[in-house]
Amino acid sequence: MNGRIRAGFTLIELLVVLFIIAVLLALLLPAVQSARETARRLKCTSHLKQMGLAIHNYESSWGVLPPPVLLAAGARSASISKGWSAHARLLPVLEQGGLFDAVNFGLTFENASNATVAGTYVEVFNCPTETNYPTQDGLADFPTLPTAAASNYAVCSGDWYVWGGFGAGTNRSAFTPNRIPRTAEFSDGLSGTILMSEVRTRQYQITECGGQLVTRYPEQVPGTDIPLERRMLVRDESYCTPWTSGHSLWAAGGVDQTGFTTAEPPNAPLVSDFSRGNESDIIGTREWLGGPTYAVVVARSHHPGGVNTLFGDGSVHFIKDTIDPSIWRALGTKASGEIVDSAGY
Repeated sequence: MNGRIRAGFTLIELLVVLFIIAVLLALLLPAVQSARETARRLKCTSHLKQMGLAIHNYESSWGVLPPPVLLAAGARSASISKGWSAHARLLPVLEQGGLFDAVNFGLTFENASNATVAGTYVEVFNCPTETNYPTQDGLADFPTLPTAAASNYAVCSGDWYVWGGFGAGTNRSAFTPNRIPRTAEFSDGLSGTILMSEVRTRQYQITECGGQLVTRYPEQVPGTDIPLERRMLVRDESYCTPWTSGHSLWAAGGVDQTGFTTAEPPNAPLVSDFSRGNESDIIGTREWLGGPTYAVVVARSHHPGGVNTLFGDGSVHFIKDTIDPSIWRALGTKASGEIVDSAGY
């Protein structure tokens, strides 16, 4: 019996094997997660490139870029409230002709006849890293919509000044309310002008601050930011309203839903008491209420370290959070004469 060979592991040997496996998993798991995020970021880049191609195809067909929102004067200063977005107008050149044909542009996206369209998820409008992906149900702010489909890609709608109201001048960026732009106007160069960037859906906002924001310009950089000491006044302003459904609707035009501004760099930690611990945006009076609209609507993403950004020449660059704010603002203007070295971003 003493000469028989016993098969199997001792308890110590088994523990050693389990320990080695645990170490290998601990080493491999971050690499797997990193690879998945890389794949998601590449798909996000692909979506933005498709958007860029669609914008140029739209201009080739119509001679202009798609308007970010069109508003008409009325009893509330903007009778066509929450007008349709540039995204909605791009549907035919994004192979979404059937969805485009279902849109009744003569009525708002909130109208019952447009509810199904406004709640339809469009993959190319969404980043796969978004945590609220793909749709959000039962938005309290839009009771007429059973579902609301969002977009992670927003048009560049100003630096700090977005829209002054009817008869006011345009902003400095690629897209202005009630203005149909052309790339021929981009004297800063297509490769140096931002068209779109990423945003996070269901964004917290402080909005309808009225005239409280209009005069809050820092003297050193007129019209592009709110000084830190002024933000404290704005966020505690009794007229401001906390709102939790920014960037929730691809169908809706306006800076709070399908736009962003370059007032602050990507993923800037702009936090308010209203935000419940989440990063918040600040908006004066939204465009569909007649303006004037001044806003810090930050480009944000769930990608570590920055955001994917579409430029006028159709290229997509990953812009880091650490970009110099002055460079970010310069890239957000179309004809201000700034010379930006690509090494800066």
